[in-house]
Amino acid sequence: MKVTSLVVLIFLLLNTNLFAQACCSAGTPLLGSLEMSSGTAGVLQFGLTYDYNSLQSVYEGSKWLDDQTRERLTQSALFEITYGITNKLSVTGLLSFVNQSRTITPLNQQQNEISTNGLGDAVLLLKYKLIELNIISQTELAIGLGGKFPTGKADIRDNGILLPADLQSGSGSYDLLLWAFYSKGFVPDLPINFIANLSYKINSSFDRFEGTNNAYKFGNELIISSGIGYRTDTILDFSLFFRFRNTSMDVFDNQDIPNTGGSWLYIIPGVNFKFTDFLTGRITSQLPIYRNLQGTQLTTSYTLSFSMFYSVSFINSF
Repeated sequence: MKVTSLVVLIFLLLNTNLFAQACCSAGTPLLGSLEMSSGTAGVLQFGLTYDYNSLQSVYEGSKWLDDQTRERLTQSALFEITYGITNKLSVTGLLSFVNQSRTITPLNQQQNEISTNGLGDAVLLLKYKLIELNIISQTELAIGLGGKFPTGKADIRDNGILLPADLQSGSGSYDLLLWAFYSKGFVPDLPINFIANLSYKINSSFDRFEGTNNAYKFGNELIISSGIGYRTDTILDFSLFFRFRNTSMDVFDNQDIPNTGGSWLYIIPGVNFKFTDFLTGRITSQLPIYRNLQGTQLTTSYTLSFSMFYSVSFINSF
């Protein structure tokens, strides 16, 4: 068994050193999408998001490397649904589909391209309002507890070879999610809202390499977002957010995996479209302004997201 573990570890070292682990293991930006506030009793909210993530930047620590031999593209579709059980208690479900491609062009060698697609992982989250939103205080505070479920494949192979973790549709593990949301309005003095959101994912281990009896564990992930939304009297609203993301290093057989984990800071400008009281749209771009990564990694250059949100009240329907 020791020999088998050594072989697997050598495979991991070669894999991460040659191709550089990307910033988003298993592709789909699940935590970054859990930013819909908790619901109201009898109200069903739907959210559909298309996320385009271009990874062309290579960093060693916080240093940019002039490496144009590799790039990746991750496209995700995320469907989120929230239902208000009571005015304080709501439940959110999130389903995902991911398409990924990786292109490597070594100097004076033939280009190598691999693509994968499939159902991603799913999230179920129970949310509870500690402070309910009202006209006087214009304040909302909510917390949540839930889990991430491995509905996506984590064993996709190419010509019989298991692909790297960041090209899999799913993570393979059951994970614990902690969530918090805060908002504060200042109308009529200022037409702005301050919003802050926190998500923390505690990952469990799983048998990534069958037959080794050694557990693989993705690093725990923390995301903190905060910013303001600016309201206008037109169909358009505007927002500007900052997002901090940190992941610890992946672990296999109680040993840290090189070229995994790190910290990122993004700025996220956005435009909201108020089509009706029940239908809104949103366009955002996520631009990295700081990153400090463990080892050498291929990481996000920019992302674009397009979302539609629709809500319907079943209380008023009867």
